[in-house]
Amino acid sequence: MQPKQQFAAAKRWLMQQEMLYLSLLAILIGVLSGYAALVLRFGIESMSMLWTGEIAWDRALDTIPWYIFLLAPTTAGIIVGLINNHLMSSTEMRGVAGVLADLVERGARINRKQLVTETLGSAVSIGSGVSLGREGPTVALGAVIASEVGHRLGLNEHQVRTLIGCGVAAGIAASFNTPIAGVLFALEVILADYAVATFSPIVISSVIATVISRSELGNFPAFLIPEYHLVSTWEIAIYVLIGLACGLIAATLIHLMGGIRTLLVRFIPDRRLRPVLAGFCIGLLGLAVPHVVSIGYGTLGEILLETINPQLFGIAFPLGVFLAIVLAGKLLTTAVSFAAGFPGGLLGPALFLGAVVGALFGSLVHDFAPAFTESYGAYALVACGALTAAALQAPITIMLMVFELSADYHIMLPLMAACIVATLVKRVFGRESVFTEALAERGIETSWGLEQSWMRSVKVSRIQWRPIPSVQAHSKLVDLKQIYVDAGKGCVQVVDEHDLMIGIITFTDLQPWLLDASMDHVVVAAEIANRNVHTISEDDNLLDAIATFDREVYEQLIVTAADNSRLVLGVLSRQAVFSTYHKLIVKHGEHGDN
Repeated sequence: MQPKQQFAAAKRWLMQQEMLYLSLLAILIGVLSGYAALVLRFGIESMSMLWTGEIAWDRALDTIPWYIFLLAPTTAGIIVGLINNHLMSSTEMRGVAGVLADLVERGARINRKQLVTETLGSAVSIGSGVSLGREGPTVALGAVIASEVGHRLGLNEHQVRTLIGCGVAAGIAASFNTPIAGVLFALEVILADYAVATFSPIVISSVIATVISRSELGNFPAFLIPEYHLVSTWEIAIYVLIGLACGLIAATLIHLMGGIRTLLVRFIPDRRLRPVLAGFCIGLLGLAVPHVVSIGYGTLGEILLETINPQLFGIAFPLGVFLAIVLAGKLLTTAVSFAAGFPGGLLGPALFLGAVVGALFGSLVHDFAPAFTESYGAYALVACGALTAAALQAPITIMLMVFELSADYHIMLPLMAACIVATLVKRVFGRESVFTEALAERGIETSWGLEQSWMRSVKVSRIQWRPIPSVQAHSKLVDLKQIYVDAGKGCVQVVDEHDLMIGIITFTDLQPWLLDASMDHVVVAAEIANRNVHTISEDDNLLDAIATFDREVYEQLIVTAADNSRLVLGVLSRQAVFSTYHKLIVKHGEHGDN
């Protein structure tokens, strides 16, 4: 056997071993996505260094000239406006929302333009003080890389979805040094698929990306976490109240984003100008409350470690008042940044807001009952998880993320209570998350995506159809009647001399001629044939067939060849289509092994 033939045979064998094949590809996705996350991070730090002289804005808040607060985000708005106008249509979405939309509407083919818009746009935006995080763009980069690899290798949609989960998990893991949370984020937020065949490659990719991140940045968490203590069991009630407050703040953030976006679209129709105006407003808010600009992980860390200096304009404020001002400022800058079309993530801002809410709440209860409560840093840590869980509607992911960051089992009880309460409170105001709020506005149902991918993976050629008898166009009516009765199929196709379909004859078409024998040798089949025939190609899929039957009242569809819409292969019944659908749902529901 020639080397080329051996290689081709080995490739065919490998592709037949789906789990092994996807696991090997997961290694590649983990490497590419891990380095993509590092490129984005270094890009943000380089832009921040350009404006502030430090790799993060919160390291230089006391030394940044006032005009930089205005100039940097406004300049970013000009650049992002041009990027949005020239590289993205008004209907395209970016970040996590764009990934979710493409999974549903484009069969897991992620818009490759996000490689540019997310890398360049996010580095410019976040590095220039825009109040967003780097996790959303990192997720999008991982998803785009995975989608391109999968489609270039000819994988089916369900396999590509698994690879996208690998890219997403790798992005989160590399950003936070949290491989478990990366896996759970991909499964809970992006794919909603916990099958073993999906789970295993995602774990591999997340581990690989974490190793790459640690090799370049060291084995350090995204921010330092205080040691946690539960002083009294009575504190659980306080954590439940914190969960309630976090759920309300999360609902407020989502409502603000939608409201501000509506206002900007109505009063600033030019997409190039929206981020410019928004950038200037962010700069004004940054002048008033410098802690709200950019990602803010440094400020978040100071809150957790209780080293925050509650000063504005050199004036010392009571801690509670200072935190309330920061909370309002961060809510507004985050909502404006995202609504205006700046690329960036919302996971980071949600963590920041949670820390502020928890610290505010904790400072009040600790002042009131210091003997029975922990200091405010502990409450900030739990609230980080609670508000983020509510905003993302992903409590399992966030609980595991905070646990990975803290490495303290004692935090789990209050964390679980606060996260679940916050998530439920947010759902009172709607099930949308910060990722799906814009999708819901456009009528995109993300929970339908996994089921759609299953149905798109089943070609019509795999559904059992029945053969259909044929008669020549010039056949006499008497011969047509005999063929129709003998076949017992309920329909007959009329073909030309090349055996290509002219039309279809059903009982409805034949009925007017049944009782009039005088026309048996006068009328020919072509005169009776119904030429308005609804067909479906053998290359179409189960979802196409269901959609067609939903639109039409017919009980059967004519199946045609992929390369010739007049070459009939058979007839597909409504019963066969929905029987296949039910079997598919049972298969995935019970075994999840596709």
